[in-house]
Amino acid sequence: MNAFNRLETASLLQAQRQISILPAPEDVLDIIINRRFGVAYKPIIEVQSGEVCGYQASARFWNSDKQHVNAGAMFDCLHNNPLLLFHTELEMKKLQLAHAPKDGMLMLDLDIDSFHGGSESNDNPFLALFKQHAWSEHELLINIVENHNLSDAYRTQRVVEVLQQNGISIALDDIGARWGMFSLSAFMDASTIRFNSAMLQELAPKAAQAMVDWLVSAARRLGVKTMMSGINSCEEFEWAKRMGVDCVQGKLFARNTILKRD
Repeated sequence: MNAFNRLETASLLQAQRQISILPAPEDVLDIIINRRFGVAYKPIIEVQSGEVCGYQASARFWNSDKQHVNAGAMFDCLHNNPLLLFHTELEMKKLQLAHAPKDGMLMLDLDIDSFHGGSESNDNPFLALFKQHAWSEHELLINIVENHNLSDAYRTQRVVEVLQQNGISIALDDIGARWGMFSLSAFMDASTIRFNSAMLQELAPKAAQAMVDWLVSAARRLGVKTMMSGINSCEEFEWAKRMGVDCVQGKLFARNTILKRD
């Protein structure tokens, strides 16, 4: 018999909540046609210095009434239309690059379904866009976002290979999540691995510490940076510092978030 732990149950409940608030198809189309979207740049903090070392770009959407539309729900709808998903993601990346802060690292989330919508070859429009900025004044880091199904494992590895062949740095997301994809090859190919503080806190303290110790130690030996998201308190920040994590993100640093509308 299968048993669900608290983390898996919370994930299922969250998925159910998102399904119940999906925007109507006509609203999705209106948002895209009228470009009712923007970008928030969330700070990435270098742990030892406590200084901002870069930003992660996140999509923002608004409806015709100027009300915020959940980005996760928006992309859930777009996954039902691969061509529209590809178009929206590409336009969002152009916007995120155009308004990006000039200094430090810039991390962009890339949905693997969006990328595959532009082909797996070197004429993929995402590659051309990323290569224009890969050698600019700030480091460009592409964070591979999976959709948590088993078929993603091969497709994720293929995206990693194509991006790397074009000189683009990769971040691997959701390391340690029960539903995440862990590939030793992808781990070794990535320049940064990210794991979430909230997920780790669902574990017993000894298990969480062992997990972080192992990830940080392995990453350091491979020359891979570590980044912990979900840092919302000073206590969590101090814990990340003790664990030897390189960079952190979270609500604790929200005052440094930059918001741009199209």
